[in-house]
Amino acid sequence: MIRKLLFLIFMIMAFLTAGCVKETYNMNKLSNKAHISPTMAISAIKGDISLSDIVKSGDTVVFDQNKSVKIVFKKDSVFNLTLADFISSKNMVEFKDIDYPKGSSGQMVATIKPDFIDFGIEDFLSHITGTFSITDPSIKINYSNSFTDSIVLKLNVTGKRKDKTVNLNWDPFTFLHPAALSDPAVTAFFKIDKINSNLPELLSLPPEKLDYSGTATMSVSGYLPVIGTLTGSIEVEVPLEFRLNNLQFTDTLDNFLKVDENSKDGSLKPENFKFLRVEVTAKNGFPLGASLKMSLYNSITHTITNTVDAAGILEPALVDSTGKVTWVTETSTRIEFTKEFFSSINKADKIIFHFTLNTTGNGSKDVKIYSDYRIAFNAALVVKPDITLK
Repeated sequence: MIRKLLFLIFMIMAFLTAGCVKETYNMNKLSNKAHISPTMAISAIKGDISLSDIVKSGDTVVFDQNKSVKIVFKKDSVFNLTLADFISSKNMVEFKDIDYPKGSSGQMVATIKPDFIDFGIEDFLSHITGTFSITDPSIKINYSNSFTDSIVLKLNVTGKRKDKTVNLNWDPFTFLHPAALSDPAVTAFFKIDKINSNLPELLSLPPEKLDYSGTATMSVSGYLPVIGTLTGSIEVEVPLEFRLNNLQFTDTLDNFLKVDENSKDGSLKPENFKFLRVEVTAKNGFPLGASLKMSLYNSITHTITNTVDAAGILEPALVDSTGKVTWVTETSTRIEFTKEFFSSINKADKIIFHFTLNTTGNGSKDVKIYSDYRIAFNAALVVKPDITLK
């Protein structure tokens, strides 16, 4: 209905603004057939927005004191181990020859049950192709340990996306622990990052989810371990420092432009327009460039009937050696909807949208996203109806 009203507005504007476009008509001299085809420019929309206007800082998206943007995922109770988790029939066999409390030494192993973190982006990732590289992610594991014996954690983490997997390949870690039974539990954390693991490669899949499991090995010397607990939570932190090379997002929608030929208000048809052009100017403060294609698709014949291509609708801003924007880029683009496009609308039941993103330098440079990055844009419609009155 909105689309048909827009067409009707265009036709009314053709009559009301005929004088403004330097074309005059003597209505008294109209024959049985008349042809009107003025060209009109209509201011459509303008805006000036920053990232912080669109996305607010919160639990998942965080702006730090320097205005850099991070995405954070948290999960509590990644592990919660007690003495009972270390003591099993197998462990007791290993310790059967030890004379406590005089003692010797040995090891007991607790299992961290397999679990996962689901990022909830499987559907989104199914539409994406291209190269995506995250520069400096990290995983922080916060823990509290009241055992006085040394415990070593071996954590197995795998990122999965469809049939692709990347292993974390992180070396075992030894927890800090109290020196004596009378000391309080030790609260600390350890960090997994690009220095000690394959974390950037893992998150650059990007993964639909992270699967994890592991073991905690306690080394006991002299006495059986006293009752204690070892608890931990996980925090995945992804600063928006990355590079994109032809990252494409494709989605297919029902053809919302299609005219219902049986509708009573369908007398104004798409072919009544010689062309419709959208003129876009933008001052882009983001280090991201974008292109757009919109294709009319017939799912029965499996053919594309027409395509509108807005290549380079946004050029990325320039950055310095650290990846921060230093210069805003201005772009002017014309998006043409021709008469042939309008004539093809009713031959298609689907519309395929292709969005292509590149960071500055076509993905050759790491860029950083800050909350005060802005984009200012102005879009206008230029329309030329092609109306024949009978």
